Amino acid sequence: MRILSLAAIILICFYFLKIDMAEGTIPLAAFYSKEVEACSKNEESVEMTSIAVQTLPGDTIYTLFALYPAEGKSFIERLSDFYKLNPHLQNQDFAYGETLQLPIYQSLGSCQ
Repeated sequence: MRILSLAAIILICFYFLKIDMAEGTIPLAAFYSKEVEACSKNEESVEMTSIAVQTLPGDTIYTLFALYPAEGKSFIERLSDFYKLNPHLQNQDFAYGETLQLPIYQSLGSCQ
């Protein structure tokens, strides 16, 4: 019985050490430095702006995004930005003649 309780205590100590090293105070210590670069060589800095567009009959979100493509952004990122600019469209479709804000991405240049 002593052996089982000692093994359980040792396993619990190892578990707490593992959690502390992975998520706890040791990674937050002053000697632990994360080196974060402002940008990598392959990425470019992108700034989001918006333009106002008026919808036509038969327009969908896909046709609006096809008019102004963004090479560095995925569809999900663009859709998220679209709904940030047009929060009233999250629960409804847009209507003919409605003016929408469409996100446009401008490159600020690549990192050196």
